[in-house]
Amino acid sequence: MSYVRSVGSVTPLLAFVALLVIAGDIVYAQTVPSAQTRSDTVTRLTARQRRNLIRYNDAGAIMTMRNLFSAQATYQATTGNGDYGTIEELGKEGLIDYVLAEGHRFGYLFRVRREKRSTESPEASFEIVAVPRTYGRTGRRSFYMDESGVIHYADKHGAEANARDDLMVIDP
Repeated sequence: MSYVRSVGSVTPLLAFVALLVIAGDIVYAQTVPSAQTRSDTVTRLTARQRRNLIRYNDAGAIMTMRNLFSAQATYQATTGNGDYGTIEELGKEGLIDYVLAEGHRFGYLFRVRREKRSTESPEASFEIVAVPRTYGRTGRRSFYMDESGVIHYADKHGAEANARDDLMVIDP
């Protein structure tokens, strides 16, 4: 029953995004070669389109955080031999795509910090942080996740979120 409700709530957003892409109103794809072109396109959006773009990018950033978490778990269990990987290592192993391995996706910049196991720290750990590439244009919220898998978020005006920020509750 909750699956039907969640599909119903996502369908209008997906329809809107499809409409924008088909109509050619938004050319904010990862494949656009020039950052200036992307910036000009985002500038020409109406206020409503900009809000919808930010919502879309926020949802994409959350999905990407979850993908990075899954990639970290796979890396730790295989190649990492108990340690987590950097974003570059995850990309080299094919656990994430090449765009994300460069540290960006959905108008957000992603950073992975990790600590390997050692005599001082017997447990490996990592932190994933996502901040808007351009605050107010590509996103407003910053996100944080560690090895617990819990996502924290806050509107930090482009600064990094941390473990003390609000918890994100995602209703499956």
